[in-house]
Amino acid sequence: MKRAAGFTSLLVGSFLLLSLLSGCGSSLQGSVTSTTPDTSSTTGDEVTAPAVGGQVSVLTLDSDSSEIVFSDIEEDDEILLMLHAYSDAGASSSFQIGASENMMFLEKEILGEEVEAEEGDATVAFHDILRQYEEQLDEGALLGDGGAKSAKYLIKKATVGYQKSFKVLNSFSSSSSYDTVIATLRYVTSDFEIYVDNRNATTVTQADLSEIAERFAAVLPLEKEIFGEESDVDANNKFAVLLTQTVNELGGSAGGMITGFFYAVDLFDSDQYAISNEMEVFYTFVPDPEGELGSSVSKDFAMTNIYPGVLAHEFQHVINFNMHYNINGGSMEKNWLNEGLSHLAEDIYSHDSDGYMTTAGLENPARVSSYLSDISNICFTCGTSLKERGGSYLFLRYLYEQAELGNLANVDTGNELLTALLDTDLRGTENVVNAVFGSTAVEEDFNTLLGLFGLTVYLSNTGNSNDDRFGFTGLNLRAAQDDNRGTVLDGPAVQSITDLPFVETISGSGFAYLQISGKTIIENGGRLDFSFGSNSTFGGYMIRE
Repeated sequence: MKRAAGFTSLLVGSFLLLSLLSGCGSSLQGSVTSTTPDTSSTTGDEVTAPAVGGQVSVLTLDSDSSEIVFSDIEEDDEILLMLHAYSDAGASSSFQIGASENMMFLEKEILGEEVEAEEGDATVAFHDILRQYEEQLDEGALLGDGGAKSAKYLIKKATVGYQKSFKVLNSFSSSSSYDTVIATLRYVTSDFEIYVDNRNATTVTQADLSEIAERFAAVLPLEKEIFGEESDVDANNKFAVLLTQTVNELGGSAGGMITGFFYAVDLFDSDQYAISNEMEVFYTFVPDPEGELGSSVSKDFAMTNIYPGVLAHEFQHVINFNMHYNINGGSMEKNWLNEGLSHLAEDIYSHDSDGYMTTAGLENPARVSSYLSDISNICFTCGTSLKERGGSYLFLRYLYEQAELGNLANVDTGNELLTALLDTDLRGTENVVNAVFGSTAVEEDFNTLLGLFGLTVYLSNTGNSNDDRFGFTGLNLRAAQDDNRGTVLDGPAVQSITDLPFVETISGSGFAYLQISGKTIIENGGRLDFSFGSNSTFGGYMIRE
């Protein structure tokens, strides 16, 4: 259901942004007039501004250079510039702000910088490797639902206490190296089974498993309703979850931690891929307070923070593969969007009576914090580092909330948006703009979405806006988080410009938040000149505070 009505839809029509900047030089004469990025009109008429403490203008930035001229700037004025860039190749690009006669823009020296993944980020490295392995799987070996080999699974219906052998990937360097794990079926629901590695039989109690299973079972029907259905290659109407120390040891081998994974090879014929278990299964770790198997994780923290999220997270991957690869005959989803959707799936425990996910999962604020602290350097459409995941999750959370508010043109609810993102053969940014705008969308629309997202990240929870188009409700971006980690969010990192010219780089799908005083602008002739690198398409907003 729509959460609100009675205001102009934010994302409609051809998505042409209202701008007071025009002409080749993008010159803005006189005072900055309040505008908002409303898209219901393509006539250039002024529309109602968001309720902020200052004046907001859209910056239409020429591909090479642009200029803003201020006729009434005062020394104690404060200007916030939010610039965003998009490159379909994910390349970083450079920009300069400063008087034209002082241009020192040297693109060749600062273009193409790459963001390095965090050291010890075992989860990122491993999941990227898995997706690379999966891209090479032979489609002809995929087992269909209730396929020819499924009859052997119908001989005996598994019950609690049943012993089963699993092949669990145990290497970062081989797609076929595995541990043979003997596990016991410890919990059964109508939708899934939980097995525990016999080596870890006493690590988790039956009460622990009941808590894990009952929480997940309570939200599973909603996750299926929103995201789609999993496959059933073994024709038993269930998927399996295996808790095993092999997952702990895999993370430990890379100096980090892996909480869980899904490997699509398990849906393929074991005659071709010996490592396949020929069933829907995903794997997760066991608590290890002393760190004997890898990273130290207490049972209490595993139960409160990790198990609830990791089950919903990995199950989204199971569904995503089935919806993209099996049902719609496409390729696997791009990693950044696949991971972002799985992190959003972790929010599902907060759904209300309308099926809306009201708050963030416990592990998501920490990822968002790492993203916001380095936002100008993070291309969240480029990879799956923890910082990039924080960005892709926050971007999807923004779209989900805007859909629920009725502010997206092509979908009426957040759930409808997620369904559109899964039930398709499209991938990555093309998938996003198609879900938001419909089949007439073009790639440039993604840059427009970036700008609106970036403006919302800056304005949200500041108290300067009561316009629901420019704020998050499911996550307070400027507050301490109740996540058992002590995470505190303080909005996006803002750079202060005291001297011009100012030269900086910005990542593809990245943002730069720049604070500049009226005094500095006056000292530079009452104007701001912009020059841009050629790697990206730029856009932005200006807030006169």
